[in-house]
Amino acid sequence: MKRVTTTLKLKFLDLNGAPHRPEGDAVKAEMFDQTVCATTELANELLRISPKERKALTTAKVVTPLKSALSNQVIRVLKGKAGQRVKHFKVFWPEVNNQNWKLHKVGSTYSVSFPTIQGDKRVPLEVGSSYYAERLERILAEQDCERGTLKLMKLRGCWYAVVSITWEVPEVKSTERLGVDRGQNRLAVAATRWGRAVFFGGGEVAYRRRRFQKRRAQLQQAGKYRALKRLERKEARWMRAVNHTVSRRIVRFANAVNADVWMEDLSGIRQSRQSQKARSDAGKSRHTWSYYDLEWKVAYKLEMAGRTLHKRPAAYTSKTDHRTGLICSAGPEAIGKRSGHLFTGQDGYCCDADWNAAMNLAQWDGFSCPLSLKEALPVIGRVGSGDGVVGNPLNSMNTLQSKVARG
Repeated sequence: MKRVTTTLKLKFLDLNGAPHRPEGDAVKAEMFDQTVCATTELANELLRISPKERKALTTAKVVTPLKSALSNQVIRVLKGKAGQRVKHFKVFWPEVNNQNWKLHKVGSTYSVSFPTIQGDKRVPLEVGSSYYAERLERILAEQDCERGTLKLMKLRGCWYAVVSITWEVPEVKSTERLGVDRGQNRLAVAATRWGRAVFFGGGEVAYRRRRFQKRRAQLQQAGKYRALKRLERKEARWMRAVNHTVSRRIVRFANAVNADVWMEDLSGIRQSRQSQKARSDAGKSRHTWSYYDLEWKVAYKLEMAGRTLHKRPAAYTSKTDHRTGLICSAGPEAIGKRSGHLFTGQDGYCCDADWNAAMNLAQWDGFSCPLSLKEALPVIGRVGSGDGVVGNPLNSMNTLQSKVARG
């Protein structure tokens, strides 16, 4: 059984800008504002104390209108790493541990009770999908589900209860492998070792990135910095929504073919060389490529399905023929090539380059380290030795180097 932790963002019912909301709801919203102000003020006061003194603090030693459950959590957070790396909080959202909030259900209405600056309050929740209802039922049943903290947050004018829960998910025995190649021309290509694939184009993303870039330049030139921040947040939300959709469909495909997912390890990709022209284009720049956000979303969605994300070295994945394991090389002795979206093998075989890379990930585990072209030794029989592929394709680069040396 796998233990999976996730976060539920639960909107409060009739508390977020309803045109004719009751007076009591307006009072609750104002009370939440007061609670946030009090926790932020306490957090900033504690930051002015030395870390050594802060570690000896208890609720009895601080003066605050907050209840002990809230002030305790502020002290606990600032005793940790947050207290070392932050100099000032613009907003410190109130948070309570799992012992100080409760979930209730009356009829079909869910509600949550937690401490505020005016004592414990119980507020109904807006549950609009079966996804949230299923998880709230698991919390109520207290079966294989462990509650975490609850945080009160105001996002874009709406109040939310953000709760974390941990539950056990049965592991699924995967019989297949699904290779997923990520890129910018195509956001992702997912393929099985048998060739069945799903493509996610990146043309619309590149187009909108450039639109956002042009608008940012206009706002920057006009000195409208607040509007610039809003635009940046809008772009980030839009890209996260795109990655949610892509990751959900990849996991759905993995479930359909009973497979775990294999991806390239792209850490450090932004430090690789890129031309100034490409770097300045938001549609091509690696600094605007949200490859890690997509990876993270695929990983946690797979965990919730009982499956696993595996990462493999990215070296030569897109330059290798998925049929033979032969690596493309440059020059007159070239045995194949990749040009844009097209991969051409040594025998003239052509296929989509991204699909070819996904097929490679689905069939073998990639290079365990950079190849040493000075050694003319075959890979077969040397799997796991640290200088070849984890799988069975031939190490064509070493073979080719041997031929060149003999010639």
